[in-house]
Amino acid sequence: MSGIYQPEFVSAKKNLNRQGTKVLHDIANAYETGVFDDPKSSLMFCSLLACICEGKVQGVLDEETMSVKWSLTSEYSAQLDALRDAMTQVGLESGNVVKGPWT
Repeated sequence: MSGIYQPEFVSAKKNLNRQGTKVLHDIANAYETGVFDDPKSSLMFCSLLACICEGKVQGVLDEETMSVKWSLTSEYSAQLDALRDAMTQVGLESGNVVKGPWT
């Protein structure tokens, strides 16, 4: 079977298509503001694109500023919360965490 028909590719393409106009708007904005001229900013932008393809991030176009506001999807945010809680629990059970208002 050809690599382009793998489930990961199909899923990434769907996620990217859902955010397509916002991605194009943000690419044009990144080009205009020089994001691609700085290697660190360029790498961060590519990481954002990867998160969009993975379905971790969604965008909303701010009509006032005409900029895209990116945020975590509710599903990915819930996954991160569960991971944080699990890590906190492991730390508490290990006895290496000082209990305080943060735990």
